[in-house]
Amino acid sequence: MLPEIMGYRRPDGRFGIRNHIAVIATMDNANPTVRRICSLVKGCVPFCPGFGRGEMNEDLALHNLLSINTALHPNVYGVIVVALEDQTAEYITGEIAKGGKPVVGFSIEDQGGTVEVAYRAAQAAIQMLHDAGRLRPEPMPWSEFVLGVECGGSDGSSGIVSNPVTGRLADRVIDAGGTVIMSETLELLGGEEMLGRRAVTPEVAAKVKGIIQRTLDYAAEHNLDIMGANPAPDNIAGGLTTIEEKALGAIKKGGTKPLVEVLEEGERPTKKGFVIMDAPAPGVENLTAIVSGGCHAVIFSTGKGNCIGHPVAPVIKISGNPMTVKSMRDNIDVDVSGVINQGLTLDQATDIVQDKLVDVCWGAMTSSDMLGEIETAASRLLRTL
Repeated sequence: MLPEIMGYRRPDGRFGIRNHIAVIATMDNANPTVRRICSLVKGCVPFCPGFGRGEMNEDLALHNLLSINTALHPNVYGVIVVALEDQTAEYITGEIAKGGKPVVGFSIEDQGGTVEVAYRAAQAAIQMLHDAGRLRPEPMPWSEFVLGVECGGSDGSSGIVSNPVTGRLADRVIDAGGTVIMSETLELLGGEEMLGRRAVTPEVAAKVKGIIQRTLDYAAEHNLDIMGANPAPDNIAGGLTTIEEKALGAIKKGGTKPLVEVLEEGERPTKKGFVIMDAPAPGVENLTAIVSGGCHAVIFSTGKGNCIGHPVAPVIKISGNPMTVKSMRDNIDVDVSGVINQGLTLDQATDIVQDKLVDVCWGAMTSSDMLGEIETAASRLLRTL
């Protein structure tokens, strides 16, 4: 049984484990202003996904979805929106306001330039922080919790230690009524039959196979060599030889529970349980997507090491590689290498990671939080015109 956690109830009924003020750049030319605002006011976190100017069709829709869903994330109390021009500021602010959260929008062109906007936005953020401070946490049922599972810098230890440990914790969250989101579509290649057998309906099985095939078709259409991107050079150096070998290890981080739903990039789950999201494998893009889907926290399994986190949801790095936990000790939150060199069982290692997850839910910072190593990136599908 998982220990009790607390959360902040939001206007839409969801709970958050953080009480951030999110400062959203709707386009890349607003990024410097957003970062300036966050440097002025402690308690603000920047969301600067890049691009946004001149995007159309699928790119614009995805960019806006990621921005709006991140703003509406339950770990966020209130939102500051910054755009170059008024139309985009009004649109994004209006969509966020529908969720019932405090939100204020600013246009750099129409409100005096970057210095004036930073000044006004900082004042608005300070007031939001005062209001957020009056909100009291309540007992949060695990049925309201969404856990993201991610892997990066995978090596031979990932598939036998950190990914299985992550999967065991994922099963515990689902047994408690919660939801787990796994993604990185290309890294499912070779495991689609295994995932299809876990699907609750033939339609879900067809959809998970479909997103993998769609990725392969895209690569073929554009003459892309998948082996040029996956396994990555650090994966190969760590002992992984093929994408299928990597996939069989990567899938373990999703546990053993039935697959209930397959999502498009950035979408929120509509069902509780084990969910797969179709999103790119690279860490920053994938974290941006699954946190947009509502993950309260992410367990990030790594063999060779990874340093990146997300501004809105804490990202917990775990590694089972004895060398990595020494060489990257400032970036790894949980050392489970004892499975390899100290006789630790996978269940005992899972207990250690579970304790860390509960600590983080109660407010403990992760290494990427402490070091400010946070980043976001919206995927690109088309050329900007």
